[in-house]
Amino acid sequence: MSTVQLTKDALNDLRQLDGQACQLVVKALKKLETEPSKRGAPLGSRVTGNLTGFRKLVVGDRDYRIIYQVEPDETVTVIWVIARRSDDECYTLAVSRLQELPDQRMANLGRQLLDVGFGHKSR
Repeated sequence: MSTVQLTKDALNDLRQLDGQACQLVVKALKKLETEPSKRGAPLGSRVTGNLTGFRKLVVGDRDYRIIYQVEPDETVTVIWVIARRSDDECYTLAVSRLQELPDQRMANLGRQLLDVGFGHKSR
């Protein structure tokens, strides 16, 4: 069983959704409590930035994306972004939120650890 944790930004994303979208997202978040590394699809390097080590979960009729990370032992799943898919908004948000972390050295180390945990090579 994985504990699903939302960053402050992701919690704000959730609060801004309308009723029906919010219900769909909450159901999807609940699914991430069980085998989160087998749900969604892995992300990689994109035009907007490198999201290697992150996963995306499609919600609803492909309207929303949940961008998340899973710790290697699958005990914690961290939700970074909940956003509309349109114009890659969700991926742009994920990259910008990573860049806003106060300690970029620690953010890069975290990404490298995730890369190693998932067998990816850092880029």
